[in-house]
Amino acid sequence: MFEFNRDQQAILHLTWIAFFLTFVSWFNMAPFNTTLQAVAGLTSDQVKLLMICNVALTIPARIVIGSLVDRSGPKQVFTGLLVFTGAVSLYFSLATSFEEFLISRLLMGCAGAGFVVGIKMIAEWFPPGKMGTAQGIYAGWGNFGAAAALFTLPPIAALFSPELGWRVATAFSGFLCLVWAGVYHRWASEVPGRAKDFPVGLENAIEVTSRKDLILQILLMVPLYAAIGLLIWKLAASPAFPGGAWMEAVLLAGVVGIFILNALRCIKINLPRITNGIPGEKKYEFSQIVILSLVYALTFGSELAVVSMFPEFLENTFQLSVTTAGVLASSFALFNLVTRPGGGWLSDKLGRRPVMFVLVLGSAVCYGLMGEITSHWPLWLAIGLAVLCSVLIQAGNGACFAIVPLIRKDLTGKLAGVAGAYGNVGAVFFLTLFSIVETTAFFQWIGAYAFLVLLSLLFLQSFKNLHHSYH
Repeated sequence: MFEFNRDQQAILHLTWIAFFLTFVSWFNMAPFNTTLQAVAGLTSDQVKLLMICNVALTIPARIVIGSLVDRSGPKQVFTGLLVFTGAVSLYFSLATSFEEFLISRLLMGCAGAGFVVGIKMIAEWFPPGKMGTAQGIYAGWGNFGAAAALFTLPPIAALFSPELGWRVATAFSGFLCLVWAGVYHRWASEVPGRAKDFPVGLENAIEVTSRKDLILQILLMVPLYAAIGLLIWKLAASPAFPGGAWMEAVLLAGVVGIFILNALRCIKINLPRITNGIPGEKKYEFSQIVILSLVYALTFGSELAVVSMFPEFLENTFQLSVTTAGVLASSFALFNLVTRPGGGWLSDKLGRRPVMFVLVLGSAVCYGLMGEITSHWPLWLAIGLAVLCSVLIQAGNGACFAIVPLIRKDLTGKLAGVAGAYGNVGAVFFLTLFSIVETTAFFQWIGAYAFLVLLSLLFLQSFKNLHHSYH
């Protein structure tokens, strides 16, 4: 496989399957949005809130786990995350009240942090010349779990009554995570001594090498905390929210306070290093992770948002059954198997900047066209356009994370955590937008954001000269 040696192939397969199963569980609610309204007594607004909750905590989780995996190594972290995801899936399958649904979907957001763990594992095992392809295969085949949830869980649920079926299907996804936790712990391994080569603390501040980059890091934190604030605002509108306006104000003040503390920590950690001088071989441009974070907010953020709402959209627009809508909606994530690896491979072969530019431009056009879909469209044309759009953004995911490990290898976990968190920032903002505008405007706003990302790519480096840590 792509001239990978036997050990590399084993690690790649063990890790993408772990990632795949966390994604199946992460998206195990998406095919049952209308079912939960019919049999669990949830309203449409409550389901939309659960969609946002499902992606919100992935933002801090990816940053924290990015730091943890740099410190403790990917094997132990991924094993623990699989156990956690399996347990939360079982809890969700037993939920009977809106509060229990809310808690389970908030906790399930942490499952999305598994992506960062595998990025670190692959970065340890593969050389730069194969990095884009290996990261693309890992992320593409793992992300396929979102599609698998949409087209495999409804048929499982269909074997039982509507009241019981969704519970069995979601519990089954959790059981698979628990099984693979044992497999991963038994057979996965890290490169001997590699994880200890780059000791990194658990503080969220990333080492930067100039005052300009320090300001950029603080500014990059703003949307992360804004997304959490947006979640609190949406939760406060729910009758299940305790404390009313007073509690909302306290929580929002807490978010602002934590942001200020982290900004001060960034200054405290980085300013003495910058003042004393950074060795030339350690310098890198933090602006590059800023650009890639904006890219990932578009490519992965919009993918998360669309996968969450697309089954319901097709069901209501074209009057389809739950199972048919789930199967057809899975087309939006189905081609991750080849498109995300393809994006990484194209980046390795054709250059990272031109490939990224073409993919973002194409996704902007596709989202603009998806905003025109109505019930008068032929179903095949709507699905075909969705597939084309998904191919472009998923290849964009692969192209993005073909670059992230090349910025500075000893900070791969943290940098991947930030970029990965921005995928969920995008999802939170897009799903919040979906809850307040018509579906046509929802797609068109994503297309407009894609054009802004396109402008940022003018400042992306070519990465022809890799950081010295790779040599």
